[in-house]
Amino acid sequence: MKQVAIWGLVLGTAALTASVPALAQVPDVLVAAEAAPAESAIPELETTRYEDVFSIAFPVGWQVSAQPNAPQVVADSVGPTDGMPAMRTEITWQEAPPQAVVGESLEAIRAKGYTVGRYDATIIDGVTAVRLWLSDIPDGLPNAFVTYVGYPTATATITSYYDTTTTNLDPVLMAIHQSFARANTASTEDVAPTEN
Repeated sequence: MKQVAIWGLVLGTAALTASVPALAQVPDVLVAAEAAPAESAIPELETTRYEDVFSIAFPVGWQVSAQPNAPQVVADSVGPTDGMPAMRTEITWQEAPPQAVVGESLEAIRAKGYTVGRYDATIIDGVTAVRLWLSDIPDGLPNAFVTYVGYPTATATITSYYDTTTTNLDPVLMAIHQSFARANTASTEDVAPTEN
């Protein structure tokens, strides 16, 4: 069953390079994410910048660290708070197109036997992003919400690990992931030439 789900997911990732309606052609093996999450109070977010590459916002009070190697940014909720489970978010920036990054990641998910509970596609920073909800992750926090934000020559992978699911969780995770923005969007490969 897990292999069938992963192959359905592989087909769904074509949304990174095609239009979002392509997801509708994926077999019903996976349950697509709900269109509108439950109403919930989202904590105040504070923006963190990583060099001149990207920015992302985390709830105020989270411990945030940056490093030159992947993951470049790690943010930790420092345990459960205000009805939210313990969470950790990692952002990895790769100078590789999304087709390569997502393909390798899906293969690793399949090989490790993680369960893909649901998926969807959305727009983040003006580009199509694919999001996955994973479970059955051994060691530490057993669940993850993963977002792949794909640009023509680079991919950001945002992974939020968490303990138990609560009704307040999805809106907070989505707010964090939706806050992602590439700092140098004016790359010559990503912008059409202008006329004089």
